[in-house]
Amino acid sequence: MPTQGEATKRQLLKEQREAQILDAAARVFARKGYQRATTKEIASEAGVAEGTIYNYFDSKRDLLIAMASRLALDSLHELNSLPPREDVKAYVLALVTNRFDLLLKNIDLVRALMPEVLVDDDLRQAYMDEVLSPAVSYLGEYIDDRIQAGGFRKVKTDVVARTMIGAVMSFGFLWLQERSEVDERSHEELVSEVAGLFLDGLRVRPVEENDRES
Repeated sequence: MPTQGEATKRQLLKEQREAQILDAAARVFARKGYQRATTKEIASEAGVAEGTIYNYFDSKRDLLIAMASRLALDSLHELNSLPPREDVKAYVLALVTNRFDLLLKNIDLVRALMPEVLVDDDLRQAYMDEVLSPAVSYLGEYIDDRIQAGGFRKVKTDVVARTMIGAVMSFGFLWLQERSEVDERSHEELVSEVAGLFLDGLRVRPVEENDRES
């Protein structure tokens, strides 16, 4: 029987090979589109035999679903390193920066995934369950926490969280897809404007502060 060290090494090699294949698939899908891409091209891009792909994934579609799952895991993992929740401005700025950085880091994956999400019901549901819903829940919990602390006004947290996540991802995706005057602005300027829009909309309004004090 293999030792624990050997099993750990095998698992690490398996994860590295899966990541290698998924990275290659993302690049090929982004260049050619999901429908036109072939597993042979993906294997060539990854530097492996075509049959190797099927040792890890059952089909080309499974590759796409695995890409969505990896995006979800990366997304939630990154959120653990944000500033303390009590520093609202720093936290929201870091959150928006994080979402933009995540998009930039995974732009090939996003370009490949989003067109298929729009036309594939099962894939869209998987994207909702594995990528969107966890992010919405995380942000909703934060907004609820800040409402209870008196920093944010009372809002429908599920609506606001979904709007914020959707706005950042959609804006970022369009920003990277089509050149416009936005390209002339720095990354920091874009983050500041988007974060400011959220913060000004969520902060307690003066009339609401008076109501609390009366």
